[in-house]
Amino acid sequence: MSRDPAPVDLDDALAVVGYGADALDGALDARLAEALDHAPAAALVQRLDELRRALQAGSPRVTRRGAGLVGRLLGRDVQAEAEALRLRDRLGVLIARADADAGGVRARTRVQQALLDEVERSIHAIEARTGQARDWLDAHPQAGTGSGLVASPRERLLQRLDQLDTVRAAWTIGASQLALLRDQSLDLLARYQRIRDVLLPVWRQHALGDAAAAGGQRAGEAARAHAAIESEVVAMAATLDPRPAPQAPE
Repeated sequence: MSRDPAPVDLDDALAVVGYGADALDGALDARLAEALDHAPAAALVQRLDELRRALQAGSPRVTRRGAGLVGRLLGRDVQAEAEALRLRDRLGVLIARADADAGGVRARTRVQQALLDEVERSIHAIEARTGQARDWLDAHPQAGTGSGLVASPRERLLQRLDQLDTVRAAWTIGASQLALLRDQSLDLLARYQRIRDVLLPVWRQHALGDAAAAGGQRAGEAARAHAAIESEVVAMAATLDPRPAPQAPE
């Protein structure tokens, strides 16, 4: 018996063209595409944008600035103020929904991490199969060189190895995109927690306190808290970087 057996029976044409199939997962591409969907993160940002607009209720200057000159001429500042007041009346609901959206993003990051580990294992499995076959072919330059009607067994195996390399490259790109999206999601959650745990309580303390005791200092603190929340929401929106999942080669 040979001490260096071939990675596949070169006389078995079906085995040659299917070499490495045990390292592939036909459902992995679909799971990658689903995990790369940025919709949950976008939903959280949209919810926080509603919260931001709710917090500017009762601040006509902010509303006018956001509407612009043309918007004010068209009455959009009045509409924006009415919308802000409507949202403020639902402030508790907005926060509860934002918490739920954040929980969804948090759960998705766990799914993304688990899938990232799975993709990396699959990549390593393909590398092991292709590396083993190429090393064997290099060590046996005459193996599988017999002529065939279309291609020799050696040529078919080399074609199959190229196919596996293409799959590996696509999954490598997918893993890179998945890691980026996971990190973006973690950044979104960190910014959300700052809004939820730090900035929003500060705004509440100064904007919803006793109006008689508020005064300019309290109003200024509330305005600064609102500006910080607005800055975080803008940064979160800029963080979103949706990218399509790589397509599996045919």
